[in-house]
Amino acid sequence: EMIDIHTHILPNLDDGAKDIDTAINLLREAERQGITTVFATPHILTGLYQPTSKKIIQELNTLQDRLNQEEIDITLIRGAEVGIESEITPEEIMNYTLNGSGKYILIELPFVAYPLNCDEKIFKFQTKGFTPIVAHPERAFSIIKNPDKLKEWKNRGILIQINSKSIMGRYGKTVTNIAIKALKDGLVDFVASDTHNSEWGFDFDVVRTVLEQLVGKPKTDELLGQNAQRLLLSEMLNV
Repeated sequence: EMIDIHTHILPNLDDGAKDIDTAINLLREAERQGITTVFATPHILTGLYQPTSKKIIQELNTLQDRLNQEEIDITLIRGAEVGIESEITPEEIMNYTLNGSGKYILIELPFVAYPLNCDEKIFKFQTKGFTPIVAHPERAFSIIKNPDKLKEWKNRGILIQINSKSIMGRYGKTVTNIAIKALKDGLVDFVASDTHNSEWGFDFDVVRTVLEQLVGKPKTDELLGQNAQRLLLSEMLNV
């Protein structure tokens, strides 16, 4: 079974699905591709998108009810994609963790400049007892400049999520090369779609074939499902 841990599927919260009907159509496609569980991870970016955890849960329940009515067999899981520069207290972070587990937190790095204390901020999450999952680092300026940082983070127990679209070349050659190298070096824990709309939608059907050629079937199963399953059971990821 396939699980997508990074999507902007909830309407009314960020730059993701523009309304509930759009979200339903996207999720119908996800079901067709064999995805059974979808994490809803709206952006948390201070000054831009700041949905409360209460609002996220509200939107998630509304969408889940519609899915059930339409008999679309997908379970939604709450989460958030927290910008590393967002001013958020550890108490608030608790509410934005994946599945509300208080353990895993999906973190976004800036696409442009690299804040000086970025590493420090990531490590700070760890000292507070959270396990950071870095969202699409292959697209971040800092990693494009210094891809070796991924190995360093990995050694420090930080988990890595790569976008399916990076593997498929949707963000240009440089990003694809970094993504593929990270996969081959065994640095990646999750591949996720980062779905925003139909143009940037679910693509596990196509990426699955490419991944199997790159890293083999057992590893592909881990990247597209098993590791996320462990995360849901909150087992320590075997990384």
